[in-house]
Amino acid sequence: MLQCSMNNSLTEPSRIECLDGLRAAAALWVLVGHCLLLTGWHLPVLGDPALGVDLFIMLSGFLMVFHYQLRQDKEPWQRPETWLKFWTRRYFRIAPLFYVMLFFALALGPYVYESRTVIDAFVRRAPQAPERYLDSSLKNIFAHLTFLFGLSPNFAYRTPLPDWSLGLEMQFYAVFPALMLLVRRFGWLRCAIVVAALGALAVVALKFDVGPFPDAVLPAAEDPGFPVRHASGGRPG
Repeated sequence: MLQCSMNNSLTEPSRIECLDGLRAAAALWVLVGHCLLLTGWHLPVLGDPALGVDLFIMLSGFLMVFHYQLRQDKEPWQRPETWLKFWTRRYFRIAPLFYVMLFFALALGPYVYESRTVIDAFVRRAPQAPERYLDSSLKNIFAHLTFLFGLSPNFAYRTPLPDWSLGLEMQFYAVFPALMLLVRRFGWLRCAIVVAALGALAVVALKFDVGPFPDAVLPAAEDPGFPVRHASGGRPG
């Protein structure tokens, strides 16, 4: 029988250890799934890394709410300084390493693109768009340094990195404090219903190809780094 233990200490908040382990399993699922995609092997379920991505994001969202619920007495969301602390923590958790990786991705883009064309030819897949690996324009660099690339279809997939997830994360972090205030005002059930309705509308929009962005399945089918990167970082927050 699966049991979840909560680790309490004086130096860190409580954590649900079994969910950390489940996130690691989801990350491994995505990694193995992408290895299968890039080598031409096919296995049921395990060969669909999109499911692992969905599981990982869902668990990460739950754990973030859980940890910030624990802090609500010390850092109430009604105070503007709490918002600033939250955004500052999230920025410095992500930005420094991302900027280093962005530098190497842009510098090594031509080599990575050449290697990827070899892989695509081996598995008989359509070749990748060259601009994803070769765009070193100032506009592209600015969009990525400011994390605004996820808001534009022209820059959403313009580096060899699996950074599509970072744009999505930053959008979530931008609205997270406001979501917590709405939850306190209207309750979890009402907010969950609204979020579910908005999610259903998004699914319908993607199904009928509404909007200029690439297929939402593309990141999960092409970029293995998102859950692997986060699983190594432990709990969100």
